[in-house]
Amino acid sequence: MKKLLKFVGTVAALSAVVAGGVALYKKFFAPEEDFSDLDDDFDDEFEDEDLDSDTQAERGYVSLNNTAEAVKEKAADAGETVKEAAKEVKETVADAAEEVKETITE
Repeated sequence: MKKLLKFVGTVAALSAVVAGGVALYKKFFAPEEDFSDLDDDFDDEFEDEDLDSDTQAERGYVSLNNTAEAVKEKAADAGETVKEAAKEVKETVADAAEEVKETITE
């Protein structure tokens, strides 16, 4: 058991020494990479697009000011839609209930 512990301790110590040596080498002796030229790669990205104002379509804008009457009409339309959807759901549930009753009675 003592031999095993000595072996494991030796391997751990050697691993720590190697890792420390690699870290010191990278910190003090390895050449640092220069990333200052990365901005040059993205400068020409939009060069191919035609940004002339003559070729662009004109934008149309929609007024956001609604009158009270328009809001009431939209609310009424939405209410009718909800009522129709509720009616369809009730019919579907009634049909499904009838099918379940028929299946049970058979």
